[in-house]
Amino acid sequence: MVSSSFLKHPIPVGGEPRHVKSVTNMLIARGHKVALTIDDQHLSSASMPGLDATFSPTLLFPRLVNKAFPIDLAVYVAFWRFLRSWRPDIVHLHACLDFSLVPIIVAARAGVPVVVTVHSSWPVCFRHGLCYNEDGSCVERFSRRICSACLAYGRRIENKRRVPIAVMSVILLGAWWARRRVFRHVGRFIVPSAIVGRRIRDAGISTEQISAIPYDLPTDDFSVRSWVARPGGEGVRLLCVGRLEPGKGVQYLLHALREVCAVHPDLNLTLTVVGDGSFRPELEQLTASLDLRGAVRFIGAQLRSRLPDLYADTDLVVIPSLSEALPYVALEAGTIGVPVVATHVGGIPEIFGNDAIIVPPMDATALARGILAVLSDRDAANTRAARARERFRTNYGCDTMVNRIETVYAELRDSKTQIAHRPRSDSEAAFTRSVDPKRHR
Repeated sequence: MVSSSFLKHPIPVGGEPRHVKSVTNMLIARGHKVALTIDDQHLSSASMPGLDATFSPTLLFPRLVNKAFPIDLAVYVAFWRFLRSWRPDIVHLHACLDFSLVPIIVAARAGVPVVVTVHSSWPVCFRHGLCYNEDGSCVERFSRRICSACLAYGRRIENKRRVPIAVMSVILLGAWWARRRVFRHVGRFIVPSAIVGRRIRDAGISTEQISAIPYDLPTDDFSVRSWVARPGGEGVRLLCVGRLEPGKGVQYLLHALREVCAVHPDLNLTLTVVGDGSFRPELEQLTASLDLRGAVRFIGAQLRSRLPDLYADTDLVVIPSLSEALPYVALEAGTIGVPVVATHVGGIPEIFGNDAIIVPPMDATALARGILAVLSDRDAANTRAARARERFRTNYGCDTMVNRIETVYAELRDSKTQIAHRPRSDSEAAFTRSVDPKRHR
């Protein structure tokens, strides 16, 4: 059994590469041979012990062209040769943008089953990953329409060329038609949450092709410990962990912090922001303009091995994201048992239920109210966090996730067709009902 994946970065700093690394290590530990297919030459078999092979194709067309119509001829030839020489049992993709349609086409031609893990809600708005308005101003971001304006804008930014929006619309419509045909060859789409499953179903993916397997919490470089409330009188400490990009919503958290400080100036409140990214200069400038420089610390990206200490030294974790599938910071905070205030995006409401304060995204006032709700009733917040800790440690372990992934592999490998038509378990049936409620009324 073999998993072959596209990985965009050699260092697992985001959710997708971290998940790929975790799954790869677990499969290797269980005796499977794994080849990793990447688009970065820096990752080698030596950097991830146990890898049987790594393959880094070279793009023939510019990256933006491949985003619009991701079938690169050079990658096609290279992947076909690699597939014939390595002969995998399963091709497992973790990125269906860029040139990742090529492995689906090649694997279908070779008769190898394909599994795709969806780490975002990409087909709902075709250009997910191309959006240049991740601050929430793009009205098409959560619609089913194809946003050709965003791609035309990106074409001007990256390639210094102007393409009429009407022409880009025709290109994208043709590309989406091609994608839909290619996706028929995918045996199973694995989604981390029901909301992502519903979005790809609404984009035209059959419910029978969708399986829900939540992420695990990798513990190889993350020490799981139980959070203990800090003694009073030392001020209030908030923690935000994530890449500093507009879509992570830290700008709304800063405005919310200003509102909290205005209501309770005596709180001695401190926000620690862990992470780095292209949006950091704007966030630091916003911090200064809101007169929060004494209350906010930007400490940059940190090793995961240091995160447990940061969680232990906080009173509240805030997740202000505008869009997520299932963020690892939510799994980390829930497993450790820290009180959480988070936005109602992706799988966050599904995994926390009533065990966290959930507020609307892009709403600084609602975020401020959520923070104040936790600070005004610490006992209730600690009780919610303790319930979340017990549930997370039971439901989001590596073994549980990889067992379910192996089950999908075995079903597709042993079936004559790509989609395994079989009786579903109770948990999968419940997920199917959540993805397609009208069908199961």
